[in-house]
Amino acid sequence: MRVGELGMEGLYFYWISWIFWILTTFLMPKNDTRTKFTIWVLITISVSKLYLTIDFLDISCSYLAILIGGFLFLASLKYKGLQMFSAFTVMIGYSSMLIWETNAPVWLFMPRLIIIPLLCVFLTIMVSKQYYNRLANCIIGLCGGEFVYGLLLSNYTISKTIGDAMFLDTLFITLLLLGIIEILQRGKEKIIAFPSNKTNSI
Repeated sequence: MRVGELGMEGLYFYWISWIFWILTTFLMPKNDTRTKFTIWVLITISVSKLYLTIDFLDISCSYLAILIGGFLFLASLKYKGLQMFSAFTVMIGYSSMLIWETNAPVWLFMPRLIIIPLLCVFLTIMVSKQYYNRLANCIIGLCGGEFVYGLLLSNYTISKTIGDAMFLDTLFITLLLLGIIEILQRGKEKIIAFPSNKTNSI
């Protein structure tokens, strides 16, 4: 195990993870789900500067914490086989984006931390309808894609830390966008339902 540093590339990860922790701590109902989620976020933050070296691979401990939490989260959902297939689809899509970025970086006509999370959000929404399913599929899919990409680079003797600061930024920006979309959808449903509720009460 070694200790590293997260520079400017990990800034979004820190900001968004602390936002998640604050929201869950003060806004979620006091139950086991809230406790588990807040502990998960705190562990992810606390081990963000630790890395494991397994054979020829350097793996971020935050990546491992996120991946394990993602699988535990998925285990609590229904239709696990379907969710795994959806996560596998996201994994293939994300790893393909990374490979395409490496071979043809000119396709990134927008900043990387905008275009890739947007594409990941679009892909996740396409394969999942429920919010919690989207979260689990996004976490497992992006973690899986990161691992596949790291293995592919290692075949060409290119060293890459699996779950580095850039990946953490990408993942947490994607999760934040999914959360914002869910809030907007629920707000839209309430606005649409409000006139009908008012009419029924008259």
